[in-house]
Amino acid sequence: MAQQSDRDANFALRERFAQVHDQYTRLRTGMGELQTKLAALRSTAKTADGLIKATVDARGRLVHLELHPSSLREYGAAKLAEEITKTTARAAEAAGAGVTALMSQVLPAGSGAAEFLRTNDINVMMRRHDGIMGYEPEEPEGGRP
Repeated sequence: MAQQSDRDANFALRERFAQVHDQYTRLRTGMGELQTKLAALRSTAKTADGLIKATVDARGRLVHLELHPSSLREYGAAKLAEEITKTTARAAEAAGAGVTALMSQVLPAGSGAAEFLRTNDINVMMRRHDGIMGYEPEEPEGGRP
Protein backbone atom coordinates (compact mmCIF):
# COMPACT_ATOMS: atom_id res chain seq x y z
CA MET A 1 0.00 0.00 0.00
CA ALA A 2 2.81 2.44 0.89
CA GLN A 3 4.50 1.71 -2.44
CA GLN A 4 1.27 2.62 -4.31
CA SER A 5 1.02 5.88 -2.27
CA ASP A 6 4.59 6.76 -3.24
CA ARG A 7 3.81 6.12 -6.90
CA ASP A 8 0.67 8.25 -6.70
CA ALA A 9 2.60 11.06 -5.00
CA ASN A 10 5.38 10.86 -7.60
CA PHE A 11 2.84 10.89 -10.42
CA ALA A 12 1.13 13.96 -8.91
CA LEU A 13 4.49 15.72 -8.54
CA ARG A 14 5.43 14.92 -12.14
CA GLU A 15 2.07 16.24 -13.35
CA ARG A 16 2.48 19.44 -11.36
CA PHE A 17 6.03 19.89 -12.64
CA ALA A 18 4.80 19.43 -16.22
CA GLN A 19 2.12 22.10 -15.65
CA VAL A 20 4.63 24.56 -14.18
CA HIS A 21 7.10 23.84 -16.98
CA ASP A 22 4.40 24.45 -19.61
CA GLN A 23 3.46 27.75 -17.95
CA TYR A 24 7.10 28.81 -17.87
CA THR A 25 7.60 27.83 -21.51
CA ARG A 26 4.57 29.89 -22.60
CA LEU A 27 5.80 32.82 -20.52
CA ARG A 28 9.33 32.62 -21.92
CA THR A 29 8.11 32.26 -25.48
CA GLY A 30 6.13 35.49 -25.15
CA MET A 31 9.06 37.47 -23.74
CA GLY A 32 10.53 38.36 -27.14
CA GLU A 33 7.20 39.76 -28.30
CA LEU A 34 6.76 41.62 -25.01
CA GLN A 35 10.24 43.11 -25.26
CA THR A 36 9.49 44.30 -28.80
CA LYS A 37 6.24 45.90 -27.64
CA LEU A 38 7.99 47.61 -24.72
CA ALA A 39 10.74 48.92 -27.00
CA ALA A 40 8.13 50.36 -29.35
CA LEU A 41 5.91 51.85 -26.63
CA ARG A 42 5.57 55.61 -26.88
CA SER A 43 3.28 57.94 -25.03
CA THR A 44 2.54 61.52 -26.01
CA ALA A 45 0.99 64.37 -24.04
CA LYS A 46 0.35 67.94 -25.05
CA THR A 47 -0.73 71.13 -23.38
CA ALA A 48 -4.37 72.20 -23.63
CA ASP A 49 -3.43 74.90 -26.12
CA GLY A 50 -1.36 72.47 -28.19
CA LEU A 51 1.80 74.59 -28.07
CA ILE A 52 3.87 71.87 -26.37
CA LYS A 53 3.90 68.18 -27.25
CA ALA A 54 6.15 65.67 -25.44
CA THR A 55 6.71 62.02 -26.36
CA VAL A 56 8.38 59.55 -24.00
CA ASP A 57 9.43 55.91 -24.25
CA ALA A 58 8.44 53.02 -21.98
CA ARG A 59 10.87 54.22 -19.31
CA GLY A 60 9.45 57.72 -19.36
CA ARG A 61 12.50 59.18 -21.11
CA LEU A 62 11.81 62.12 -23.38
CA VAL A 63 12.34 61.00 -26.98
CA HIS A 64 10.67 63.85 -28.85
CA LEU A 65 9.61 67.38 -28.01
CA GLU A 66 7.63 69.69 -30.25
CA LEU A 67 7.33 73.37 -29.46
CA HIS A 68 5.11 75.62 -31.49
CA PRO A 69 7.11 78.62 -32.73
CA SER A 70 4.98 80.94 -30.59
CA SER A 71 5.41 78.91 -27.38
CA LEU A 72 8.32 80.97 -25.99
CA ARG A 73 6.48 84.19 -26.67
CA GLU A 74 3.23 82.83 -25.18
CA TYR A 75 4.78 81.37 -22.02
CA GLY A 76 8.11 83.09 -21.41
CA ALA A 77 11.22 81.05 -20.61
CA ALA A 78 10.46 80.03 -17.01
CA LYS A 79 6.81 79.13 -17.66
CA LEU A 80 7.76 77.28 -20.85
CA ALA A 81 10.24 75.14 -18.92
CA GLU A 82 7.59 74.41 -16.28
CA GLU A 83 5.00 73.44 -18.92
CA ILE A 84 7.50 71.19 -20.72
CA THR A 85 8.23 69.44 -17.41
CA LYS A 86 4.53 68.99 -16.59
CA THR A 87 3.69 67.77 -20.08
CA THR A 88 6.57 65.30 -20.06
CA ALA A 89 5.48 64.02 -16.62
CA ARG A 90 1.95 63.39 -17.93
CA ALA A 91 3.35 61.49 -20.90
CA ALA A 92 5.59 59.45 -18.56
CA GLU A 93 2.62 58.60 -16.33
CA ALA A 94 0.68 57.36 -19.36
CA ALA A 95 3.72 55.34 -20.48
CA GLY A 96 3.86 53.74 -17.03
CA ALA A 97 0.23 52.71 -17.38
CA GLY A 98 1.06 51.24 -20.79
CA VAL A 99 3.98 49.26 -19.37
CA THR A 100 1.77 47.99 -16.54
CA ALA A 101 -0.88 46.89 -19.05
CA LEU A 102 1.69 45.04 -21.15
CA MET A 103 3.31 43.40 -18.13
CA SER A 104 -0.06 42.32 -16.74
CA GLN A 105 -0.25 39.95 -19.70
CA VAL A 106 2.64 37.93 -18.29
CA LEU A 107 2.73 38.66 -14.56
CA PRO A 108 0.35 36.85 -12.23
CA ALA A 109 -2.57 38.97 -11.03
CA GLY A 110 -1.81 40.58 -7.68
CA SER A 111 1.91 39.86 -7.92
CA GLY A 112 4.32 42.12 -6.11
CA ALA A 113 6.13 42.86 -9.36
CA ALA A 114 2.93 44.07 -11.02
CA GLU A 115 2.12 46.24 -8.02
CA PHE A 116 5.67 47.63 -8.03
CA LEU A 117 5.27 48.69 -11.66
CA ARG A 118 2.11 50.56 -10.72
CA THR A 119 3.30 52.17 -7.47
CA ASN A 120 7.11 52.23 -7.71
CA ASP A 121 7.13 51.02 -4.07
CA ILE A 122 9.78 48.32 -3.78
CA ASN A 123 8.30 47.07 -0.49
CA VAL A 124 5.27 45.65 -2.32
CA MET A 125 7.52 43.11 -4.03
CA MET A 126 8.61 41.79 -0.64
CA ARG A 127 5.28 41.68 1.23
CA ARG A 128 4.46 38.08 0.34
CA HIS A 129 7.93 36.91 1.36
CA ASP A 130 7.84 39.08 4.48
CA GLY A 131 4.62 37.32 5.49
CA ILE A 132 6.08 33.87 4.87
CA MET A 133 9.24 34.73 6.83
CA GLY A 134 7.37 36.51 9.62
CA TYR A 135 9.31 39.71 8.95
CA GLU A 136 7.74 43.04 9.72
CA PRO A 137 9.70 45.93 8.24
CA GLU A 138 10.09 49.07 10.27
CA GLU A 139 8.02 51.96 8.98
CA PRO A 140 9.97 55.11 8.25
CA GLU A 141 9.19 58.25 10.19
CA GLY A 142 5.99 59.76 8.86
CA GLY A 143 4.44 56.42 7.81
CA ARG A 144 4.82 54.34 4.68
CA PRO A 145 6.87 55.83 1.82
